[in-house]
Amino acid sequence: MAVEFKKIEGDSLAYFALVIILAAITAAGFYAYILDHEVGGLNGLSNRVPWGIVNAGIPYFIGLSAGSLIVSALAGVFNIKKYKVFSRIAAYMAAAWIIAAILSIALDIGKLYHFMNAVRYLNPTSIFSWNAFLYSSYFVICSIYLLVQFEEMERATRFMAGLAVFWAVLVHSGTGAIYGFIYSRDLYHSALTAPMFIVCAITSGLGLLLANFYFTFKFTNRELDPKLIRGLALIFAGLMLILAYFLAVEGLEKGYIPALKGAVHFVFLNPADSIFWSFWLLVILGIAIPVLIILCPKTGYDLRWISVAGILHAALVFAERFYLIIPGQVYPEEYLPGYKLESLHTLEGYVVSYTPTAIEWLQIIGLVAMAYLIFVIGVKIFALIPERAVEEVVEE
Repeated sequence: MAVEFKKIEGDSLAYFALVIILAAITAAGFYAYILDHEVGGLNGLSNRVPWGIVNAGIPYFIGLSAGSLIVSALAGVFNIKKYKVFSRIAAYMAAAWIIAAILSIALDIGKLYHFMNAVRYLNPTSIFSWNAFLYSSYFVICSIYLLVQFEEMERATRFMAGLAVFWAVLVHSGTGAIYGFIYSRDLYHSALTAPMFIVCAITSGLGLLLANFYFTFKFTNRELDPKLIRGLALIFAGLMLILAYFLAVEGLEKGYIPALKGAVHFVFLNPADSIFWSFWLLVILGIAIPVLIILCPKTGYDLRWISVAGILHAALVFAERFYLIIPGQVYPEEYLPGYKLESLHTLEGYVVSYTPTAIEWLQIIGLVAMAYLIFVIGVKIFALIPERAVEEVVEE
């Protein structure tokens, strides 16, 4: 039996209140960007830390997009037909998140006309140049994939689903390579960064989608079969355990390098610094507790608790992005192995501090609100939500 997708009415007071609130937060985020670049000095960045929390939003949003797209393709690529009911919502959110990612790049580079430099001065040896092509083409592929779903073009949908998954993996591998291929900074350089980015993308994207499915079906008064969500939640839990394995292997690998003793202690064993908390809170609140919620029989079948687990993990993956990007900058780079660099006039050779300001946080929160604003408006304009999401309907 075919899945019937329909628009929502979207004429209630609660709906319009939600649109106004999300629009206001989005506008505040963009105003923070304008204020930051016109007034200056309102962020916590410096010559040593040019990549801050706004930059952390780039791989985070790209990961959410890639994870959402892979979930959308479960029916088309992996032939799990029962998840076709979620394919349009997931693909649409993937497009919304890649828009947020591209805008976070624009916010990070400062003046918007610099955005065209990646096209005007293409450098085939630069991972940044390649990523400019990958991100833009990814958005096009995602849009076409969504379009063929709307048109019910079954063969084209299967083809575009496969291409979209391949491109999502390629895009997020390229994003991981930006940091993992920086050989001169040991806290960045790692062969595990790219595959770990893929796992993080799927878990964070799936985690937010689980919550999105629950709230969307609840507030549109449409039937949602807990069995469907339970199956996705078990996949979610398994991938979180794989992510924990990756984090453990990378941490132990760096810990076995004598030259990195000080850096490893700074990242993992220094509770006086926020980097320590961003890592361990991810492990405890972002992985251990969500896995326990899903595997525990009392909470693992409750859609509300599954949503809590998804939101917890997705929020703490952002902490992982912070933990990935910031330590490689605040910890001094080793210019001459075996020697200590001392300087009276610069901060080279010393650990520096970085604390995101309210202006930076507002930009990130504004982009998140924008993605959900796109979704809330989209479900009224496009037929994204099925009338019923019941496992038996899809299996017939």
